[in-house]
Amino acid sequence: MNGHRHTGFYLRFAVILFWVATTMAVSCPEPEKPGPEPPVVDTKSPERKQLEAACAEGLYVKGSCVLSYDLVSFQRATSTQRRIYRIQSDDQARYLHIFYAEEIPTAEGQEVECEIHYRLSAGEQTTLIVKLVVVKTSEEYLWLWNEFQKVGMIVQRI
Repeated sequence: MNGHRHTGFYLRFAVILFWVATTMAVSCPEPEKPGPEPPVVDTKSPERKQLEAACAEGLYVKGSCVLSYDLVSFQRATSTQRRIYRIQSDDQARYLHIFYAEEIPTAEGQEVECEIHYRLSAGEQTTLIVKLVVVKTSEEYLWLWNEFQKVGMIVQRI
């Protein structure tokens, strides 16, 4: 008889434990579901997008190529020691000359201050001193951009 009482006790105890566990499980809040992903905001200006989509080596102003290097009628000169990049038409009427004030950039995201001189036609020389950021790279070229001036260049790596 004594063993039968213990079995009844354990059975009631098991039922009570089951009831407590079930009640606790039902009362627990559901885990929070992750919210929707925030939308990706494209902060690139249309002019920068035009530069990044372009492939012609040269000078870009407000997204348009205004001076394009042409292997037939242009010359190119570069110097790592003098930190310069220059393209010019054979008649020297049009040119782009970049002097890197600091180290020559090599990787996307790098910033560099440059002194830029360019002439698109006779009598029209422009000088800019700007900070450019490398917005794109390839094995052979760098895409440099200044958002404030809306000026960019695709230049051969030096």
